[in-house]
Amino acid sequence: METKKISEEQIKKLKEPLPKEAVSQHPTKTYLSSIKAIFVTERLSDVFGVGSWRINSEIIEKTTNGMVVVKVKLTIPEYNIELESFGGNDNGGEGNKNFDLGDAYKGAVTDAITKIGSWLYIGIDVFKGQKKPDQNNTQKQDEQNQKPWLNPKTKEWYAAIKFLSEGGLIPKIEEKYKISKENKEKLIKESL
Repeated sequence: METKKISEEQIKKLKEPLPKEAVSQHPTKTYLSSIKAIFVTERLSDVFGVGSWRINSEIIEKTTNGMVVVKVKLTIPEYNIELESFGGNDNGGEGNKNFDLGDAYKGAVTDAITKIGSWLYIGIDVFKGQKKPDQNNTQKQDEQNQKPWLNPKTKEWYAAIKFLSEGGLIPKIEEKYKISKENKEKLIKESL
């Protein structure tokens, strides 16, 4: 089968900025943006056609704490395109009450898909740092980003434990500190 060359029109469509709802602040690395993978898959289908591209994933590693690493290969045979990338996800880790190994695998695959998409210009402005997540309330977000992290074994940590053990609530602590999901669970356990 003779392979096609990507047209200028297709390149233009691949490079189009993603809709504002496609980009959000990364949930744990707040200095990064995150692209919803469904927008990448939609762009691939719009440009190359539904069913003309496929992905294959291979599990590379699953750690004891629930971290999953996969290698994903995107192929578009009609255009002789074969691209590979690694992706990872821990879905909050096995200690998290909402941990779902299936979601961790899916998250790892979508992580790799968004990276591969950038090699085809999809969301490239996000990877270049040129497009930031749309924030409805920028001031509130800025305030949140300026809050210090509440970390275990600090005087603030022990004060938070005391506050909770006396009937205080997590949202009140979050008015002053950023707390990771994992540390929030530890804090609650230690205050009981």
